[in-house]
Amino acid sequence: MLRRAIELAERDHVRDDPDGVSEQALVEAADELGVDVGAVRRAAAEERLGVLDHEHRLVDRLAGPASVSATRFVDGAADQVMALVDAWLRRSGGLKRRRFEADGLSADYVRRSDAVAGMQRTLRSVTGREDLGRVRRVRVVVQPVDARCCVVALVADLEVERTVALVGGSSVAGVGSAVSVVQAVTTWPLWWAGVPASLAAGVGLLRLRVRTVPDTEVSLQGVLDRVSVADEPVGVLGDVRERLLGRSRATG
Repeated sequence: MLRRAIELAERDHVRDDPDGVSEQALVEAADELGVDVGAVRRAAAEERLGVLDHEHRLVDRLAGPASVSATRFVDGAADQVMALVDAWLRRSGGLKRRRFEADGLSADYVRRSDAVAGMQRTLRSVTGREDLGRVRRVRVVVQPVDARCCVVALVADLEVERTVALVGGSSVAGVGSAVSVVQAVTTWPLWWAGVPASLAAGVGLLRLRVRTVPDTEVSLQGVLDRVSVADEPVGVLGDVRERLLGRSRATG
């Protein structure tokens, strides 16, 4: 498909990047070959957003990634979709907007730390709604595909959480191993068994963090689910009221 895209790009003498192939050429090649054009547009948009640029390092395999992203094609004008995402994150995600880019299609959010926000996160966790309580920072970028469709990317920054896990795991492994070595040398040789046990405990803490990372992606996807159907956010009390009404109708 790439070879056909290059032929189309050379035919039309159009390239978005002097070192690459134009997105339109890729789309035309995909259409000719029966490949889903929407998937090609999404991949191109995701590459422009930078969410595909992730080099897996040893620390990522050991303690999980420093960021988690979710992307979705959403019908609607880019500015309207951005406004809806903004409303969901601020009213239902317990986040506050820290920076809004001049283009109006990208923004950074941080977790609110006030008592009201803490209560909201607790209630959302209990009611089973989209829970972004573990997320401290989120970046939102909306990339127009055409006048009626755009790609939305939510990128959650988990660097602080991962750093805490790495420090905790390293401390457990390091301190436990050191104590075991000292005791084995000075008192009882069986203390040597504490070294692998301490290392295993430290790694176990890191693996525990890795298992919780998918929950964050699910929460991000939950927000995109709501945005993709143009569902307006409601407050926490509205969520509780809806659940109570739903249960009363079910029992009635």
